Amino acid sequence: MDPAALLRGQLDALNGGISHAMVTIVEADGSTPRKNGKMLVFENGDTLGTIGGGSAECLAAKDAMECIRTGENAFKIYDLSSAATNNTGMTCGGHIKVLIESFPSKPLLVMCGAGHVGCAVLKVAGFMGYSTLLIDDRADEIIDKSIAVADRFVRVKDFEKDITEMDIPAGAFIVIATHGHINDRASLYAALAKKAAYIGMIGSRKKIAGLFEYMRNRGVTDEQLDTVFTPIGLDIGGETPEEIAVAIMAEVQSSRYHGRSCRHLRELRDQ
Repeated sequence: MDPAALLRGQLDALNGGISHAMVTIVEADGSTPRKNGKMLVFENGDTLGTIGGGSAECLAAKDAMECIRTGENAFKIYDLSSAATNNTGMTCGGHIKVLIESFPSKPLLVMCGAGHVGCAVLKVAGFMGYSTLLIDDRADEIIDKSIAVADRFVRVKDFEKDITEMDIPAGAFIVIATHGHINDRASLYAALAKKAAYIGMIGSRKKIAGLFEYMRNRGVTDEQLDTVFTPIGLDIGGETPEEIAVAIMAEVQSSRYHGRSCRHLRELRDQ
């Protein structure tokens, strides 16, 4: 395959936030289908390029998918010497060693609302290595500071309709803090239809009680509502947008790592 085509494929994956792995033959001994070659393996199982085809390539693709899942790199050896004993079912008479390099995508933080808190959340999320998507319905000159710190910005006309139609990948982290109760409500209803890893919404207890009742009247189950982190954030103190953003992103990070407890590390030192 044309090396430029492979590079373009990887660049598209990087720009599109698609996790992938590059499989490269680093050693080939004896009779093998290829002495060199590269293959991209994408998170959906699709491949681009080849390291020789056959069962060895299938095994390499499977191992690459595991590397994508774990985010780790690996060396793998595929024995082609004897169909009776090797791990490929091929009888070429040699072996190939490959390097599998994993390129996991950045986690996506979707910020619904470009106010002071939203702007601060975007900044903190960026520092923490998240890819950020900002959603708002206001003009650029009103929210220009938030737009400037987001990786991407989508202006909506109708929060519920437009977020529902938006391609938000599974596993995204969605934070809702718009400039109005109705927009928060619309954003939450649309977000609940996504396969998000986390949904958090700013709001008082009174606001949340009324909003949840509205959701139930629209067919949202209590089980779905129980997944929403609201009021949003960890109780670490502070009232400024920046302090609130730290509390929010601390909760997001805890959720990202499988709901880990937020104990002090000193509490764990003797365990």
